[in-house]
Amino acid sequence: MVKATLKGAVLLFLVAMGMVATSVPSFAETQNVKVGGDITTRAFFRENLDLHDNDGALDGEDNFFMSTVGINIGADLTENVSTFIRLANERDWNTGTGQATSDFDLSQAYVTLKELFYSPLTVTVGQQPIRWGRGFVLGSNLLPGTVLGGGDDRNASIAANEFTDFTAFDAIRATLDLSGAAAVSLPVTLDYVYIKLDENTIGLPDDINLQGINLGTRLDDFGNSEIEAYYLNKRDKSPAAALTPGPHKNGSVSTIGIRGSARPVDGAYAYGELAYQFGKRTSDLSGVLAAGDAQQAWGLDLGADFTFADVATTPKIGAEWVMYTGKDVDGAVQGWDPIARGFFTTAIRDFQTGSGVTGFYGTDQTCFANGAVGSCTGGYSNQHQLSIYGGLKPIEDLNIDQRVSWFILDDGAIPVAGAKRQSYAGMEWDTVATYNYTEDVQFGVIYALFAPGSTYRTAVSATSGDSTAQELISSVSVKF
Repeated sequence: MVKATLKGAVLLFLVAMGMVATSVPSFAETQNVKVGGDITTRAFFRENLDLHDNDGALDGEDNFFMSTVGINIGADLTENVSTFIRLANERDWNTGTGQATSDFDLSQAYVTLKELFYSPLTVTVGQQPIRWGRGFVLGSNLLPGTVLGGGDDRNASIAANEFTDFTAFDAIRATLDLSGAAAVSLPVTLDYVYIKLDENTIGLPDDINLQGINLGTRLDDFGNSEIEAYYLNKRDKSPAAALTPGPHKNGSVSTIGIRGSARPVDGAYAYGELAYQFGKRTSDLSGVLAAGDAQQAWGLDLGADFTFADVATTPKIGAEWVMYTGKDVDGAVQGWDPIARGFFTTAIRDFQTGSGVTGFYGTDQTCFANGAVGSCTGGYSNQHQLSIYGGLKPIEDLNIDQRVSWFILDDGAIPVAGAKRQSYAGMEWDTVATYNYTEDVQFGVIYALFAPGSTYRTAVSATSGDSTAQELISSVSVKF
């Protein structure tokens, strides 16, 4: 017994010495540690975001303030290893709601391993930002993180969820960049992602996961162009994914797409992306389309702009067409699934949802389908967006950007049972001004106005969506 105890003590001592021996060099070989952060304060004025005046919700003149504080810690280690941590607190002023008071939460926390196994492979593990192209399909955890909740609705302490800091993914990402490989030297990048959108109950197969692969290349001799093709699959095993009629089935939505951009001449920029979705629909973030077996939709983003660099104010002018096919609430299940979209061009319409959807701005409007009351589709699906935009720099460090957009439903809503379909959803005018006071301080102003179209103006109930929505957001941001 004594020998056994002595032997256990010796083994424990050796293990402890091994831990010390391996941990001390890890501290000693830290090459660089950077600590910084940012503080942003926003002031909001909002009116009629639900398109219905004087109904006691999201209307009238609402004024409030919001603060976001972030602390960044980055460390470069030896052997091409680096870490990054971001802590953030966001709150509406003096609401006194739980986390809104003083709590900090992890916004990002990941480890990056470069040249893994002596190859041009970079692996990033942890809570990290991921963006493919312009974020048309994959770019932000904003939509699933806000609507699905992910088991931890960390942005519940703010009213303007589109400004949340918590948009990173819990993910594993592996990127193979052959452009720097000595033996190959091809301008080709292969990117694989595994994302956990929602764990639900640990121990049960009820998760929502994303997996995808992106193959891209650059063609510098052809107008500094870039081309990429991708495949992304959302596998939904959550209880909400039960498809009716019939027994429970797992939902699976696949997206294949191709994206490209080029700068054919100085000042010109052209871009385009085409994607197709297929599979079995599960949950719908817009709160309109029911679960079913016929998920299929097209998505398109096509545009171009030109910057007059030789003119004093550096003006820019451009046009863009964004399209998501789909059906409204007449029993069909077709429609675009925004998945993890990080592509937003407007301040109001991009965040409109059907009534009853939490997290963003449900339009207080009843649309009819086959005699049943439903919700008009929001800004995520069933829509053509036609925009003209431009910008200029009237003085040094001041940028002013303008965008006017028109929204036409791909498959019009039925505002009155049996009546003619209405397709014109409305028009939005957005103005964004930023002034770089110093390298560390920036002032900003956003003004947005959405004028509803015939889709919302022809309701037969008291919840008539005929009120113009507008918001004015001013901000000051300091980085340190």
